[in-house]
Amino acid sequence: MSKLKARFSSIAARLLLASAVLLPLFLGLTGFFLDRAFENSLNVAETSRLRGHINLLFSVAEPEVRNNRFDSLRMPVTLSEADFEHPNSGLYGYIFNGQEKLVWHSNSAALRDPPPYNRVVTKDSPGQLVFSEQRLDKNLHFVASYAVNWEDASGKPTPFYFVVIHGATEFKAELKAYRNELWRWLGAAGIFLLIAQTMILRWGLRPLGKLAVALKKMQSGDTSNIAGEHPRELQKIVDNLNQVLEREQALRQRYRNSLADLAHSLKTPLAVLQSRLGQGAESDGELQQIASEQVARMNQVVTYQLQRAVSSQQHGSFRRTRIEPIAQRLFAALQKVYAHKKMKQSLALAPNSIVAGDEQDVMELLGNLLENAFKYGHQEVRMSSSLTDNQLCIEIEDDGPGVPEDQTERILERGQRLDTNQPGQGIGLAVAAEIIRSYDGDIRISRSELGGARFSIFLPTPASPD
Repeated sequence: MSKLKARFSSIAARLLLASAVLLPLFLGLTGFFLDRAFENSLNVAETSRLRGHINLLFSVAEPEVRNNRFDSLRMPVTLSEADFEHPNSGLYGYIFNGQEKLVWHSNSAALRDPPPYNRVVTKDSPGQLVFSEQRLDKNLHFVASYAVNWEDASGKPTPFYFVVIHGATEFKAELKAYRNELWRWLGAAGIFLLIAQTMILRWGLRPLGKLAVALKKMQSGDTSNIAGEHPRELQKIVDNLNQVLEREQALRQRYRNSLADLAHSLKTPLAVLQSRLGQGAESDGELQQIASEQVARMNQVVTYQLQRAVSSQQHGSFRRTRIEPIAQRLFAALQKVYAHKKMKQSLALAPNSIVAGDEQDVMELLGNLLENAFKYGHQEVRMSSSLTDNQLCIEIEDDGPGVPEDQTERILERGQRLDTNQPGQGIGLAVAAEIIRSYDGDIRISRSELGGARFSIFLPTPASPD
């Protein structure tokens, strides 16, 4: 039962089963109607033939008067129809008078007993040709009878009945031959149509096999989506599947990026803790304060990155974030991490340096850029801001080696680094660029007056001042 169920779970098997059931039914009905039509045509032809024979007998008959009585007809010795002359030819002619007496029969009926009068003569229809089928001598015959009232010289009518009988042997033989040919050809047509249907199904369902191969390649990792051209009916499905796959890949990539960003973002607070623990704090209270601040910072980072991982876009554009407190916190933390460099830091922010963005986004953005400046700067890091065209321009500069002009685009890509001697994964600048793009901002890289790199960030300001 399970094998049968599995077999008919196939589309091709179902269609073939439907064809195998419906096709014989259709061909059977077709054969039935064709058989009926042919049999009717044979009956019409037989009726027409018998009418011609009746007309022939009627046309050659002449009245015969005996003893002043008109009770018989005179017929020619031979007739033009040859079957009326050959004994037992299957075509027989008879004439009866009103006294139910046989007054003439054709030479073909000389060796046969005349048919029963009551079975072949119809008295109620004078002047009309009546057709019927009768079993005479246990065989089927076609019978045509014609009743006529023949008037004598005095105008007295005398009834005569012309009867023509034709055996149905040829009729049945012809009908049988037709039926044999009909069902033979219909059977051959049915087999041919089933074979053609099988081939059409294989050809028509071939795109599904092609789609299965494409899915298998994608599953094995050979391709990232369903490639190739497909029929119009399947192309919409393929396009929708590719969209789902692209979204799933983008989501997976966003998870990877978020994990990488999380690890990158935790480096700074961990470095602060490691630096203070390595140098030794002046008191347990100071160490506890530093640890508490950095643990809180790490908790914020984890929460922020988890939110980014499950969200397709940033939603902080309706918030207002001040730059100065964030910058001061970052400078203080980085000064501890890079205390051995004794960096000179400069913070010159314009009044009301506020952006329309989420605080965690701004923290992540400035933290990555400032850490990059502290890492590659030699002695000085500078941060400033200015308002222009409803945007806040933030500039972060250092006196490090700078960024070559032909590399300013490449270093904003994830995983790209210019100095491989310094530790890092090439993530910080890419994360900063992603955050800036999410707020429809802009970032530009140029040469600073300090000799190193200048990162100019343009972010939207709130619609109304704080």
